[in-house]
Order: sequence, then C-alpha cells, then structure tokens
Amino acid sequence: MLRDNINTALKDAMKSRNERSVSTLRLMNAAIKNADIEARGQGKEPLNEAELMSLFQKMIKQRQESAELYDKGGRPELAKAERDEIGIIQSYLPKQMSEPEITAAIEAAIAEVGAASM
Repeated sequence: MLRDNINTALKDAMKSRNERSVSTLRLMNAAIKNADIEARGQGKEPLNEAELMSLFQKMIKQRQESAELYDKGGRPELAKAERDEIGIIQSYLPKQMSEPEITAAIEAAIAEVGAASM
C-alpha cells in the first residue's frame, strides 16, 4: 500500500511538474528497490510496511546530517533542499507524538498497571 501511494504521488508530481517531489519520490523508490534486491539476495521477502518506515527514517536522518553540514559550510540553499526532501519523506511516516502526548501516554500506562515504583 505504501509503495502504491509513493508511485501514485510520483505520477501526480510528474503531472504537476513539481521537480523536488519527483526527485525525492524517485530516490525513495530507488531505496526501496535496492533494499528489496538486498533482501532477495539474503533469501528474504521484500520489505514490509514497518521495514519501509525504518528505511524512510534512515533516509531522513541522512538528510538531516547533510543539512547540518551544508549549514556549517555556508550553503543554505542546499540545506533548504535537504529539509524539503525531509518534509516529503516524513509525509509517508506516521505522525510523531508531541512531548505532552508522550507524557500523557506514559502516565496512562502507569495508572493502568497501578505501578507505584520502578
């Protein structure tokens, strides 16, 4: 399903001539295909949804590191391009919980099990 969404988005981006989206979605497709080929070489099935999300998180981390290096090197236009790619990739990941949401979930879990100490 995630693969189909990416391919559909790629077609839409090509029709609307959104070059940043097209290039990022093509990079995502290439990363997926490379990971599938590597898995096949090890006798495994193609990546499932959870493994795809892990792959996308790795791609985001790489781009964050690149953006920081570009900032340090005085190349803000390249850093912005990396951050734009991060935004596109993140749109295919589940929404991350905010700090208050995490705290509330932890407190609810503690109350549910009745924990008084570690």
